[in-house]
Amino acid sequence: MNVVIGSLKSIFDDALIAASTDEPVLILGETGTGKEVLARFIHQNSSRRDRIFIPINCAAIPANLLESELFGYKKGAFTGADKDKKGIFEEASGGTVFLDEIGELPIEAQVKILRAIEEKEIIPVGDTKPRQVDVRFIASTNVDLKAKVEKGEFRKDLYYRLSVFVYKLPPLRDRIFDLPEFVKYFIQSAGKSVKVDPSVMELFFCYPWPGNIRELRSVIIYSLAKSNGSDIKIEHLPDYLIHFCKHPEILRGKNAKEKLECFETYLISETLKEHPNPKEAANLLGLSLRTFYRKLKKYKINPNK
Repeated sequence: MNVVIGSLKSIFDDALIAASTDEPVLILGETGTGKEVLARFIHQNSSRRDRIFIPINCAAIPANLLESELFGYKKGAFTGADKDKKGIFEEASGGTVFLDEIGELPIEAQVKILRAIEEKEIIPVGDTKPRQVDVRFIASTNVDLKAKVEKGEFRKDLYYRLSVFVYKLPPLRDRIFDLPEFVKYFIQSAGKSVKVDPSVMELFFCYPWPGNIRELRSVIIYSLAKSNGSDIKIEHLPDYLIHFCKHPEILRGKNAKEKLECFETYLISETLKEHPNPKEAANLLGLSLRTFYRKLKKYKINPNK
C-alpha cells in the first residue's frame, strides 16, 4: 500500500522533512497501522530513493543468528562459516534499513546498532576490523519503548539516537473518518469497480479493527473474491465479521456517537454522488429537506461537489 489518506496527510507531509535528511526515524504504532508504508515513503522521497530499501523484522530473527545476519561474519567464525559473508547492513550500504519491531532486539545487539548509527561502521562476527557502512536507519515498534528504557530492557542512548524524528500512527479506530477512502483504495487497487452495501459500511464503522489497515485490506480482498464481481454485501464478509454483525449490542461500544456520525456522513455523501438533487437525495434517505440541509451543514458536506 502506498496511499496518503485523510488524517494521515499531516504525518506524511511532515515526514518529507525527515526525508530531506539522513537522520534516524522512529515510527510508533500498533501492528497494521502502516509503519512500513511510512518508512518506504520516507525512503522514496529521500536522496537514497534509487538505492535499496531493506525491511528487517527484528522479532523474526533468532537471537543467536541476529548479529551474523545484520553484521555478517568471517570465514571460520563458527561452525558452518565456510566463507566470508556480508551482513544486511553492508549489503544495504547507500540505501535504507527499516528495523521493524526494534523493541524486540536483545540488549547486546542494541549496542552494535548504536555504533552503526553513530560511527557508520560495523564489525562482522569473528572479525576485529571495523567496516564502513553508509546506511540510513528507520525503526518502528508497537511497544512502549520509554517503558522498556525505564525497565532496563532497551538502551537509553539508542532510544534517544533513534528519536530524531518520531511519528506516531494512530489506529484505524481513531481515524474512522478515513475508512471509506481506504475501502475505495483497496477496491481500486484490486482492479475492481464494485460498490459496498451500506449495511457493510455501517458494520465497518462499528467494528474496532484490532488488525487496523492490514486487517481491512484482507477483509476487502476476501470479500471481492467471494462476491465474484458483484457489489459487496454482508454475506460476502469473513465469518467472524458476519458473527459480529449478528450481535448489535457489540455495536454500541466506545465512541458510538462518533461512529454513527461517520456512517451518516458517508451515507449522505454517497447518496449525493448518485442523486445530486438535494430533494431527491433527502427523500431517498427518508429525511425532510430541512433536516437534510441541517446535516449537510453539520457534517460540512458540499452538495455541489
